Amino acid sequence: MNNQKKEIYILEDNQDLRELYQYILEAEDYNITTFASITAFMEQSTHVPDLYLLDVMLPDGNGIDLCKELKNKLSTAKVPVILISAHTQLHEVKAACPTADFIPKPFDIDFLISRISSNLKTGQLN
Repeated sequence: MNNQKKEIYILEDNQDLRELYQYILEAEDYNITTFASITAFMEQSTHVPDLYLLDVMLPDGNGIDLCKELKNKLSTAKVPVILISAHTQLHEVKAACPTADFIPKPFDIDFLISRISSNLKTGQLN
């Protein structure tokens, strides 16, 4: 079994939330890279992580469209995506990006950690 830390890319425009996610997930022994916008993500994402955690509402687009783009690329098609939003419903996410997981805000931190772990295990099977 590979003991290398799993890498998660987080795309969240709210700095407080971005820092909170990073703090919590690094404590769970994940490598975290964060982005505040889709533009920053596109310019700075250098390789394919083990999981994407995307906010839906972003200043320069939305996570659902980015999810579709990631799922349509051969290099990232099988990487798990979790979308997070306070303003979007599960059926909207599933209609646009059916393979993505969805967590509505607000949520319990333990729930987030559990969903990430579950998605990483499922993603390894693909």
